[in-house]
Amino acid sequence: MGFTIIPICNNCGYKTETESISIGGGKKNRLTECGAPAWNIETNEIEEINLYGEINKARVKQRFLYFFNRNVIIEKMNDKYVPYYEPKMFIEDNGIGTHNWSNKQYKKSKNFCPKCKSFNLDFVDGGIYFD
Repeated sequence: MGFTIIPICNNCGYKTETESISIGGGKKNRLTECGAPAWNIETNEIEEINLYGEINKARVKQRFLYFFNRNVIIEKMNDKYVPYYEPKMFIEDNGIGTHNWSNKQYKKSKNFCPKCKSFNLDFVDGGIYFD
């Protein structure tokens, strides 16, 4: 089970090409799939990535920055890693609501927009993504 979010910037109008991003396993195998939003610093786009698929990849250069608003450890069958993020991507504001999935939290608003470099990106609720 999971849900979807839609990244939309209130400043420049940026949206992801695929529109919604799956959070969690959804209709996929919960043991091998865990969708999450990440900023691809090479393409300058927000993409859906599989957190479990990132575990075994080489960490020579960090290609993705994650939109977690606190440090998270990803665990899959005894493999662990800490996703990479930049503190400058976040504004400290305890009044901002969050989307929650397991131990991961995504701020609903005031996220960093890769296009206009402002903190006006919202993760709008896209609906439930059932098994």
